[in-house]
Amino acid sequence: MNRVITLSIMFYILLFSCESKPPSLSDQLKTIFLSHLNKYDSTVVLDSFRVIRIDSIDQRHQRIIDDTIYMREFARVQGQLINSIIEKKSDSIGFYQDEVNYMGTQLDSMNKEILKADTTSKLGLLVICKIQLSKHNRSREMMLRYLMDMNMNIWNTAMIDSTITKYIVAAGKN
Repeated sequence: MNRVITLSIMFYILLFSCESKPPSLSDQLKTIFLSHLNKYDSTVVLDSFRVIRIDSIDQRHQRIIDDTIYMREFARVQGQLINSIIEKKSDSIGFYQDEVNYMGTQLDSMNKEILKADTTSKLGLLVICKIQLSKHNRSREMMLRYLMDMNMNIWNTAMIDSTITKYIVAAGKN
């Protein structure tokens, strides 16, 4: 009788101490992406979502990413300067020229900071995903990058939204 009671107690302890397995990183990121996607266009369907690579990010990687984003903005401002010159908009030329001059000095500083950056302590993760979206019987594969800190908080939600917007704009042109 003692044996049956002991086994019963152990069974109940085992049964109630079990916790459900948390969703995988892939499932969590997919859910986050779907929530962003539905905000923009509920008619777009996520056909596939695969995590293809996970890398750690240190200070040097972070500064390289910042530099890349800044370079994209610098190229955009340079384009606006060129358009102002072509269209002979004298009121804009001076403004954009000042912006290009200032941003050029910042790029030099950023490059020096990249060389001095710490590579020993990890700041977070870079998760690269391959996604396939479809709308109106047209599909497209894209790469999606999540930048996350060590607490698994996403740093780049604006870039996720930008990826979605690019797809929706491209889908509208087809």
